[in-house]
Amino acid sequence: MKGFVDIHNHSAWNVDDGVQSFEEAKACLTRAKKDGIEIIVSTPHYIPGRFSKEDFDEITKRQYELIELGKEMGIQIYLGSEIFLNDDYLEMLDQGLFHSLAEGKYVLVEFDVRKNIKNNDDVEDILYEIKLRGFTPVIAHVERYFHDGMDLERVQQWVDMGAIIQVNRTSFFAKKGSSSQKNAFALIEHNLAHVVATDTHHDDGPRKCMLSDVYGLLSKEYGEENAAILCCENPKNIVKNIEVRTTNVLKKRSFFQKLFRKR
Repeated sequence: MKGFVDIHNHSAWNVDDGVQSFEEAKACLTRAKKDGIEIIVSTPHYIPGRFSKEDFDEITKRQYELIELGKEMGIQIYLGSEIFLNDDYLEMLDQGLFHSLAEGKYVLVEFDVRKNIKNNDDVEDILYEIKLRGFTPVIAHVERYFHDGMDLERVQQWVDMGAIIQVNRTSFFAKKGSSSQKNAFALIEHNLAHVVATDTHHDDGPRKCMLSDVYGLLSKEYGEENAAILCCENPKNIVKNIEVRTTNVLKKRSFFQKLFRKR
């Protein structure tokens, strides 16, 4: 399968905890090209309250260097950012010190993965404030926020508010039975995930720039059409600044349902 689109990627080198050198960035793009990834949105970490106009300009300059490298290697790369939603996020939004995804209406945001989101009563207000400013929040790696089981009703509430749910490729290959793995599959099986992305941080290891493996897994489990929506169509729609689709994953029947149908 070709035509993968990655909207969460830290290949801009030496600007955050992701890729640290030009050589590593080139290795990431080499892997991406071989894997069939045609479009990448560069999304460095943006931390409100610790981020100046000079920081913004410096990171943007590096992103443009990555865009030029992508052109040489046959990969389209767009500007973006991953905004950490701390107490100062509104100031960053209002000052415009961030890049929306491909400079459209979608903006990639993250909460603190170290904290259980069930104890955060401000999430819905934060999402509302982002929507109020004309942006559509794409919530990064949602499966990582629920440490003791997925709260599907709450995620449904976010979707009903207009938020887009992004799941990391790595979570599907995490330790069997881990919360992130169970949560990732639960989101897919309840049609609450819109996009699967790499969250690339290095040229090798778990957070490498690859989507073909998760596409194969999702195709096998939930059908090729749903895998294509998650890995190709919806992320491309985000880049094109148009609406995303909902998957159509059918809930698996239990053993007794299958037995009843046979009778």
